[in-house]
Amino acid sequence: MALPLLLVSHAASADQPGQSPDAVDIFIGELEKRLIADYYRRHVYEWQQSPEGRDYKKHKNKHKGLPPGLAKKGKLPPGIAKQLARKGHLPPGLNYQPLPHDLIVQLPPLQPAYRYVIVDDRVMLIQAASNLILDVLEVAAIEILN
Repeated sequence: MALPLLLVSHAASADQPGQSPDAVDIFIGELEKRLIADYYRRHVYEWQQSPEGRDYKKHKNKHKGLPPGLAKKGKLPPGIAKQLARKGHLPPGLNYQPLPHDLIVQLPPLQPAYRYVIVDDRVMLIQAASNLILDVLEVAAIEILN
């Protein structure tokens, strides 16, 4: 028997049998966190061993003297980064990506009302219709690979 992806607080489900869980009761489970972290850890190791990764290591401090605005290019502004928290919403127009297909097939099936997205160095479980952020998992390796 597969473990369910969306874990529901026992207290919430016991108080209201037959009702759907509140958004605050839905989160990324430990199995999913481990699968996502292992996936990116493997890919970072493979990337580091590639010619591109070795070249990046040699030249990563090349732009050390750049002004802070240019040095942090590609990072989210602090105000938007703060919005990307549990119970927040994805801001309109924010560029995000789905999880790679080869990772999605390793994870337990997700209910159609929910999906995973990647923003910056975060994997987020969101409610598809409203873009409500249900849970956030920071994965430093995503930043290197993107």
